[in-house]
Amino acid sequence: MKLSIHKNKSKKGFTLIELLVVIAIIATLGALSYGPIMKHIRSADVLNAKKVCKDLTFAIDGFEQTYDSLPYTGSYPSTDESYVTDTSGFLNVLMGKDTDINDRGKKFFTSDEGKGGKNGLIYDGGNLTSLVDKWGKPYTIKLDYDGDGVIDATTIGTGSSYKEFLHVENSIAASPTYDGEFNDVGDAKSW
Repeated sequence: MKLSIHKNKSKKGFTLIELLVVIAIIATLGALSYGPIMKHIRSADVLNAKKVCKDLTFAIDGFEQTYDSLPYTGSYPSTDESYVTDTSGFLNVLMGKDTDINDRGKKFFTSDEGKGGKNGLIYDGGNLTSLVDKWGKPYTIKLDYDGDGVIDATTIGTGSSYKEFLHVENSIAASPTYDGEFNDVGDAKSW
């Protein structure tokens, strides 16, 4: 009588083909979800830039309520809806660092320091130079210095395609965000 011994070979683990199929499925799912995830991240970044625009206009409101005039740098502007192009000087007024204009040194605006020239206050050698959004673009602030309650948003920045004359209390702020232009495509605005 012959005895035959059959060893029971049990399968331990996956074959190479099975592993490649699983990796391909995971990669496909990751690729399909990348677009919507990035869209939501960009939306969150634009929302943060809108918050900063609102914070700037609230700071301007607070300054006006405290001093009964809009913040300025140099001499008080007499022209309607002047741009504030000296962002660092203007921000120093709102942050209580320019005590010539903000003689009480009251802080109306604060923000985190930006990193890599983006997303916050930018300093050079300890001196404030600007406030920029996540994409490194400066915020533009426009004020109604003549007090008529109207601000022309059509001229807020280079390449502006806004077609709005805004009836606001005293100021507007905007950031062109990710495309770098004022064109209503994802722009962050205070209005």
